[in-house]
Amino acid sequence: MSILNSVFLLFITLCFSTWVLADDDLDTSSTYELPVTLQSLLESNGRENLVNLVQLGNLNTAHIIQLGSHNYTDLLQLGDNNEADVAQYGKNNQVELIQVGDDNQASITQVGNNNQVNLNQLGSANFSIEQIADGAEITITQY
Repeated sequence: MSILNSVFLLFITLCFSTWVLADDDLDTSSTYELPVTLQSLLESNGRENLVNLVQLGNLNTAHIIQLGSHNYTDLLQLGDNNEADVAQYGKNNQVELIQVGDDNQASITQVGNNNQVNLNQLGSANFSIEQIADGAEITITQY
């Protein structure tokens, strides 16, 4: 079982999850209830892009941009003042990002196709990944 699944199962009763499916043929609409201290920007242009965003804490921000098709972002923020910026340009790109703790910052940019990033920030850490390739995979855990 991955770290993401383990953490998600521990906090499933406390977290609120929003799924957004964007498709050129569908009107994208979502309903969500987030406290004022949480901020999210989801921008998707393409077909069958998916975002799973869970935020629990104060002053967490997430900015997610998906241009292309079949891109997937799974983002979990537990703690305070965490920031995540994810940009995916291409097809079949995947990001799994976990931020547990306070004052974490992550910036992930994927340009190309079939790329994967798994980033776990457990504590207080800053990280930036720029992946410009096809078929590349990166896994990083910070404590």
